[in-house]
Amino acid sequence: MLQMKKDRLGPLNIADIKTGIEKLKSQEVELSGDEFFQLLQMTIKAVEIEYRNCSDVVLQLLELYRNGKDKPLTLRHIELYYKICLLAEVPLTSKVMLSLIEEHNIDVSKELVEIMILILGRHGRIDDTADILALMKRKSFPVSEVIFSGIIFAHGFNRDLEGINSVVETMRNLQMEFSSITYHALMIAYAVAGDFSKVKSVVQQMNKAKVDCTLSQLKSLLIDIVKSNEAGKDFENMDYVVELMKQKESTLDLSVIVLHLIHHNHAPEAIRLLSSHAAVLRNREYYNNGLIYIKEMVACLQDADLLVNMCQQLEESGLNKYASLVALETALKEHREEVTWVLLKSLKERGKPIRQHYFWPLLNGSKSIKASKVMEFVQNMVALGTPPDVETLKEFIIPSLTLKDPGAVERMLKDVGLTVSVISSPLLTVLIQNNMIAQAMEYAKTLRVDFSLHDLTTALAKAWTTSPNSAISLLAILIKKAREHETSGNLEDWGGQFLLDITSSRNGLDKHQIVPLFKELKKNEIGISEISADFLVGRANESIQAELKEHVHMIVDKSLGHPPKEQDYNMIPHPNDMNIEELEGHLTELQTKGFKTRGTIRRLILLHAKKNNTERVLSLVKDLEETGEKMSSGMLATLLSTYVSAENFDAALNVYIDLKQAHPSFTLDEYKVIDFSTALVKNGRIEEAVKILGEAVGFKGNDDNARKQVRRNCQALLMAAAATRKYEVVKEIFDILKRKSIIRIDNLMLGPLVKCRLNNGDYVGAVEEVRSVAKKFKCLPMKIEVLMHLLHNIKKAELDGDSFQESRDKAKHLLEEMVNIIARINGPISAQHDLLFACLEAGYPSKATQVLKSLGRKIDKSLIQRQCQRYAATSREEPLQNFLMSSKSVPGISREGIFYSLLTIYHVQNNSSKGLSLWTQMQEENVLPSEAFLGTLASLLASNEISIPFDVSWNLCNLVILSHHCAMESLQGKLYHPPLSIKVQNSFIG
Repeated sequence: MLQMKKDRLGPLNIADIKTGIEKLKSQEVELSGDEFFQLLQMTIKAVEIEYRNCSDVVLQLLELYRNGKDKPLTLRHIELYYKICLLAEVPLTSKVMLSLIEEHNIDVSKELVEIMILILGRHGRIDDTADILALMKRKSFPVSEVIFSGIIFAHGFNRDLEGINSVVETMRNLQMEFSSITYHALMIAYAVAGDFSKVKSVVQQMNKAKVDCTLSQLKSLLIDIVKSNEAGKDFENMDYVVELMKQKESTLDLSVIVLHLIHHNHAPEAIRLLSSHAAVLRNREYYNNGLIYIKEMVACLQDADLLVNMCQQLEESGLNKYASLVALETALKEHREEVTWVLLKSLKERGKPIRQHYFWPLLNGSKSIKASKVMEFVQNMVALGTPPDVETLKEFIIPSLTLKDPGAVERMLKDVGLTVSVISSPLLTVLIQNNMIAQAMEYAKTLRVDFSLHDLTTALAKAWTTSPNSAISLLAILIKKAREHETSGNLEDWGGQFLLDITSSRNGLDKHQIVPLFKELKKNEIGISEISADFLVGRANESIQAELKEHVHMIVDKSLGHPPKEQDYNMIPHPNDMNIEELEGHLTELQTKGFKTRGTIRRLILLHAKKNNTERVLSLVKDLEETGEKMSSGMLATLLSTYVSAENFDAALNVYIDLKQAHPSFTLDEYKVIDFSTALVKNGRIEEAVKILGEAVGFKGNDDNARKQVRRNCQALLMAAAATRKYEVVKEIFDILKRKSIIRIDNLMLGPLVKCRLNNGDYVGAVEEVRSVAKKFKCLPMKIEVLMHLLHNIKKAELDGDSFQESRDKAKHLLEEMVNIIARINGPISAQHDLLFACLEAGYPSKATQVLKSLGRKIDKSLIQRQCQRYAATSREEPLQNFLMSSKSVPGISREGIFYSLLTIYHVQNNSSKGLSLWTQMQEENVLPSEAFLGTLASLLASNEISIPFDVSWNLCNLVILSHHCAMESLQGKLYHPPLSIKVQNSFIG
């Protein structure tokens, strides 16, 4: 079932529906009428949240169900299908709709007729509406306000202002009272007909009549204005509607509308809405801000200049300074070459760096591209001021050209603006890699410019295994040519580098190859330095080490310098990879040689601080000062954090004092201050913690995400204070954080004030605290936990016996007070639900039953469902078990939903016995399990190789599994593997 995917992975989208349809078609699965209706229900939810055109998917639904056969459709099928067509803007005609109704002998309803009129109206089919009106007349259906609205739409989309006015006049003659339905239709009709002054007039009429449009109606008006090209020359019409929407909702989120407009080729209007009204993350300059809009724009846009405009707006507004790079990355992934060049040109014009690897995705597969196209590509790179470097030439450009005549390749590349010194090395490398040694030799002899052998020795080392003599002869030519341009007098050891590259290659060097190799090198007057000889022998396998030692003298040339890639053979690890002992030795070596030691000392200080080696830390700080260096503010701040983590608070306080004295202008960030204070509070050093907090500067961040991050640290600090059971400490710390604007007041921050009261058993104080903050901040911190404590308090008073009747009365009165406080803020129904959840979590199912019965028909089923899902998500089995007990005799509660939430927990725990016991209990109580429940239980039992005692309808189940796995394929990049076959009693399900 698709319901299973929805429950496990969240809401379905059109892509899920489309994938499922395709899989079911390929498997020739036939859906029953009920299964088709379920599929329609899932589709309408997906269509409601879809911003792409999905009419093609909707049209496949009937085809899937009927599959060339005469399968019956009922009124509920037709109604729901046409609703989907209305939402998905499927352009149906009256003939098509009525023929489907007649074919299945459907007794049409008033609602179905209204849906058909709206479909025709939204597509301007005014003539077709006559067919539907005739049907209404035969059925004696009255002409409702919705019918008139559909006709108004039809005239509007035909730009027939007289037609709109005639419908309005008819409605007034019939003395019909206009609701938001008619006003909404009039606004859209006048707008798409091109008379926006009439739209404003309708708004005035609405205000006078005190009729209000919903936000969703205004959103549809905005979309229709844009899609009918009536947004206004300077977007004034669109802005007018947005202002109306802002009156409804101050924090306006038009993200889906922006995406919808992008996908319907209205990018300028989408850009207009984007920066000020779309839900763009407000993390300043963050890479992901507006990412979805940029990607969707690249995917469907024709005019790349509009994309550049949008990226510049995101960058200039400070929302995403990487917007152009995000767009470029997306364009490269999507192989949108034209868009890529426009973006690159824009980056250059704005002085942004253009890096070589930006071009590689476009060049990938360049061997199959014509040489003229590759040359054009290089020319464009040169024009952008980023000519291809050695790597790009070697890996992408040169391999795509015809190499039979290297000189011709050189000339082609010179003609588009490259120099021979840049061309020569990668050209020779590609020739060698293609085993074209002879051509490489001829080309090398013609070189008159300086070039690098850096990559050439590696290529020659590989070529040596198949063409040993030719490779060495070419190396001799290259070394001779390279030395013609050496001016330093320090001869680089390319012969030694060549041998080192051979030993590092896959094939390596065999014992029998050593003497012939050395003789050939000597014959070509190629020697190696003493350093290379040491590297060669030292790194060699034991099998060839003796042979190398014996014969290496043949080619040693003391006049040669170091091998150019010497660093590749250095066995000393980087200081960041050293342990304390290695670093101490490294420090001694650096001090002996007179080298800089600051970085090593800094690393040692942090490592010793982690191990609480305070004496050595102080000694190292002294060593640093003796070199004329001082501990920077950043080093001291890091050292402070290290000591805090190691719980060496005396040392941390000393560092803190040093930091304040040595760097008075330095501001320690909020995270370090709060974490330090938290650690001090936990260890009973409250006065010091309060002092440090009092010296803190306050919150400097402007974005909400930064506040959310520091908010968690603040809550940890306040909860640590609450654990001391000293209310005045919690209050003092809370007031400091509030005064310095480090926190924003909410339930999370206020919770520790209440928690401290509860920790002390001061239930009266806890309730009073909640009352106070509720009045002052409209918050209800720890409301469920307070209710739970009060329930326990009543239970304790009841156990104390009759002599404590006064205590019981006080306890009950306190609970009533708390419920009343919640009711004043959230309403009495919400307060009763909170009491219900508290009873469940505290373990009082009988009291929960009383609450449920008192709620009666006012039970909020969606709230109950969400709470059960929370319990399932956090594996809280006990409240759900209590809920099963308490709801047994209460009507209106979906006990199947509670069973399913429990099963979700058991499925995660892989507890098949408990899962099976739930099913047994449901049978005993005559609770009908859903397909989602049965499918999950079947999966749990099958994974434990337990026979499944029921049959499952698998058509929709297959659809879910397939769509789920297709979604996982796209996430993981893996092929779909069907689930294992599941044995069922008296059947086999594959």
